[in-house]
Amino acid sequence: MFSVAEHDAGWQARALARSLAGAHGRSVARLERLLDGARELANETGSAAFTVARVAERAGMSLKGFYSCFAGKDDLLLALIEEDSRMGATLLADEVNARDDPVDRLHAYVHGLFAMLAHPGAMGYAGMLVREHRRLDEERPDDLRRALGPLVDMLANELAASREAGGARSPDPEGDAQIVFRLLLSGIHQVTLGRREPADEAADLWRICWSGLESRPNDREER
Repeated sequence: MFSVAEHDAGWQARALARSLAGAHGRSVARLERLLDGARELANETGSAAFTVARVAERAGMSLKGFYSCFAGKDDLLLALIEEDSRMGATLLADEVNARDDPVDRLHAYVHGLFAMLAHPGAMGYAGMLVREHRRLDEERPDDLRRALGPLVDMLANELAASREAGGARSPDPEGDAQIVFRLLLSGIHQVTLGRREPADEAADLWRICWSGLESRPNDREER
């Protein structure tokens, strides 16, 4: 039997859903403005030397608004790294998925990562990332690993696929991906310092990494 209470619960639920949807949308917009502000400052300075106050000002928000979204600057940086890692993985996927051969896919990953440095403003952001990586790896290792997950997990999947195809000698794709990615970040650091050209550094790192990962005939016989 229909009751007034059930009817009231229906409209109340719908009204609450509309209210929460609006609040959620406003919260997402604030988060995006803060990330955009931090990204702009990182691109301009090549470091994370900017203050929370500057980020809030760039985003057109108050400090109270900032702290309603993030507990502090490191939480903001980790969110920025995670967001851009996700976007970077999406861009890399276009390059990698255009190739069928597992080795070619790995090659495309390495070169594609360095090619992204040519995007407007990317060099400054990359400089911030490599400078903050070591500190965050010491102070917030699990959070940093999670933030870089989209890029590192993609590399691990490609290493695993290449191993199955007999191309890569990688007994531990996830661990190897962590090692290779750290090496790639070191190369990116050299590029951001102006010591190397992106394409040259990518070519040298690919040669070094693949010489250690390439499956030899004896390796294939043991499989």
